[in-house]
Amino acid sequence: MSDAENLDRLEALFEALRVARPRPEKLAAWLSASTLLTREEPAEALAKTVGETHAELRAELGWRSPTGVLRWLYAAMLIQSDVPVERFLAARAAVRGGASGYKRMSLHAGGARAALMLCIGSKDDTPVERFFEMRDALAPPWWRANAAVTDTYAAIHAARGDDPSEVLARRTAAEEVFHSHPRARGHRRDGAKLCALLGVDPREALARFKALDAARQTYKPLRRYAFRQSYLLWAVQGLTVEDALAIDRVREALPRSVSSTGGARTALAHLVHTAGRNGAQDGALSAMDAVIAAQTAMMVSVIAATSVVTTTSASSNGSST
Repeated sequence: MSDAENLDRLEALFEALRVARPRPEKLAAWLSASTLLTREEPAEALAKTVGETHAELRAELGWRSPTGVLRWLYAAMLIQSDVPVERFLAARAAVRGGASGYKRMSLHAGGARAALMLCIGSKDDTPVERFFEMRDALAPPWWRANAAVTDTYAAIHAARGDDPSEVLARRTAAEEVFHSHPRARGHRRDGAKLCALLGVDPREALARFKALDAARQTYKPLRRYAFRQSYLLWAVQGLTVEDALAIDRVREALPRSVSSTGGARTALAHLVHTAGRNGAQDGALSAMDAVIAAQTAMMVSVIAATSVVTTTSASSNGSST
């Protein structure tokens, strides 16, 4: 579908999700809708199924992860990939059970992230043991440790049956290429991880990055911070200057209710533009992007709210002395 058709479909899914009770908050509804763009069922039917899946997750998980925005997003992703709730819950339990002898880094979200990616990435089985082998191989030094990122990539690689030593070799080679460019250097690790995941030649990705970076001088919209932070990852995904401009048009066309907090608006526009596009996204990568977008937006919101409370408290304390 074209971007315009995807936008129409996105809004229809959003409205259907927001009509139901209980309903997801707006960010959860927008991101959930973006994951369902390639499904052919009527929006109302999909919204009903998302609500039922969310209810199943709530009944089984209670206050355990995933919660809030992410629980709605997980429900939509399970539907998008035709993964039964029972399989996800079993995978989550298996991942948690297999972590008992793993001391280096605790699981992210109680194993929920890993379970989701394992289920979406592998239709036939849930390779939990292979996940832990991959996780151990890919775990960075403690000062750069991020369980959310490590679990995500390790699970997708494990689901695909990749060899840990080959993944590390591809990452190292890509990092060296990106390190050679002063403006790509700061994002070299993230770019290298995605290169290894997609099997992309880092030199080709760097050439696309240079074109995107240079286009900032010609096209003012491409100077957005949320865009510049994504250029290397977009380049690895095969996106060009024309794609970046299309993402900007989608971003501007999104309803005003789509928040720009944490770059969520740009992330959603990217998901809309790449939906169903071979080579740019598949189920696991789309899931990864949507989850990261949701978590980033929530993190920024929490930080902003905390800052307001702290500032207000400080002002109150100051006025009373």
